[in-house]
Amino acid sequence: MVCRPTREELSLLVYQHDPTAVCTQETLLHSNKTASFKNYSYHGIPAVENNSSLRGGVAVLIKNSTPHLQLHINTGLQAIALRAICHKTITICSIYLSSSIACNITELEDLIRQLPPPVLLLGDFNAHHQQLGSTKRSTRGKMVEDFLFKTNLSLLNSGSPTYLHPAAASFSAIDLSITHPALYLDFCWQTDSDLHGNDHYPIVIITDTPSPSFSKLTSLANSIKLTGQHSHIKQLWNSALTLTAVQRILFNNLWMFSST
Repeated sequence: MVCRPTREELSLLVYQHDPTAVCTQETLLHSNKTASFKNYSYHGIPAVENNSSLRGGVAVLIKNSTPHLQLHINTGLQAIALRAICHKTITICSIYLSSSIACNITELEDLIRQLPPPVLLLGDFNAHHQQLGSTKRSTRGKMVEDFLFKTNLSLLNSGSPTYLHPAAASFSAIDLSITHPALYLDFCWQTDSDLHGNDHYPIVIITDTPSPSFSKLTSLANSIKLTGQHSHIKQLWNSALTLTAVQRILFNNLWMFSST
């Protein structure tokens, strides 16, 4: 039996991992609903209403103490992105590709072009491919393989399953963690051993690279002239706070928010 995790279960997950950011898909939140967690800022795109039912929805929860800005992206995909100062200044993007809605490689390429590198692209791609960790290859899986090759992005997944099919009791790896090569060696990727009442395993991405200090950020910001599309980086630096030495980014695929 697969149940949507309660708010209490998610709070426990956050308490256990103390993540810098939480990326979620299939939030199933209506446009007039939002979510709030203590010490976190919420950035989300509502679910799509279809025949009186809600589908999809993506969000990023990020610690208030982590300097960040939401990025404007022009895409038909369900995706949301933030620019944040973690151990490095990176872009974190949460994405959901429904298995029932067609998606082509051009849409993914257009999305990635809009995201300032280096990028962490985290989401439920509903893609099956042996090289992604599944036992079969689907059309979506081949598209993702081509996307990685054309954009020179790297896959953090270790090959461990991320999804347990509730009816067939079979495992697959449809939840993908994609990153720029410059970040590939910074992270340790693993799945949580507990489903937390869901059919997707939470994925934990950890780096032990020390964060830059506030004084170094301020000095660097003052020494570099940043204009145009890079002005958001200076905004981040100017609002920088002291960060912890060990940063954790928790990506999970939980249907995590109630509608109340």
